[in-house]
Amino acid sequence: MLWDVAQIRIQRSFQQFLPSSKMSLKKAYLFGYNVIQLLGWSYLLFIYITESEASGAWLTISPKVEFLLQVFQTLAFLEVIHAVTRLVRSSPFTTALQLFSRVFLVWGILYLIPQVKLQSYGIPLIMIPWCLSEMIRYAYYATNVYCPAPTLITWLRYSGFVVLYPCGVTGELLLMYGAVQEKDQCDRYSLKLPNTLNCSFDYRCMIVLLMLSYVPFFPKLFGHMVSQRKKVFKVKAQ
Repeated sequence: MLWDVAQIRIQRSFQQFLPSSKMSLKKAYLFGYNVIQLLGWSYLLFIYITESEASGAWLTISPKVEFLLQVFQTLAFLEVIHAVTRLVRSSPFTTALQLFSRVFLVWGILYLIPQVKLQSYGIPLIMIPWCLSEMIRYAYYATNVYCPAPTLITWLRYSGFVVLYPCGVTGELLLMYGAVQEKDQCDRYSLKLPNTLNCSFDYRCMIVLLMLSYVPFFPKLFGHMVSQRKKVFKVKAQ
């Protein structure tokens, strides 16, 4: 009898501990992920600025800077998984949409068409706004895991995008436009008829279509942030 009672108590204790244990692991993981990204983007901005200041070459990026950019921007794809698995309350579609253009720019433009990154105003227009916006975003998410984010970080999160997003988009479009001018490079990744697959693919056209997609999608994303800003500051004011 006493043994049965003890078993029941142990089972109840375990059942009570399990949800809190899962929640603790979830919070620890999200906190760790956001801190790693915060430190990564901060270091990336530091390296870009110090190297550019030393060389005077603000319109290009070094192999080291490009490698760091590839690592931390690609790592952000985990956020789509976070949204799909409901680890965070974000729209998987909106998250994927925000990430796709950046990841494509890093790998599909800067990596595949290296001439683009040699001398372009698009470089500082993505490097500085991207790094600052990600530093603010990950600082906000990291502090928000265990407690409400400080007022300053919250204000930066929902106000900084007003300047940083348009600057970043301008840089992205400039780099894509530069890639379109590199016909020979683009042709290397195109598929022309005749071929065994009996289909064609034009890499330049794909880049142009992606540029045109900014017309409907950028206002949507920007409007989403504006609506989020109104909600957050409305709650703060109450």
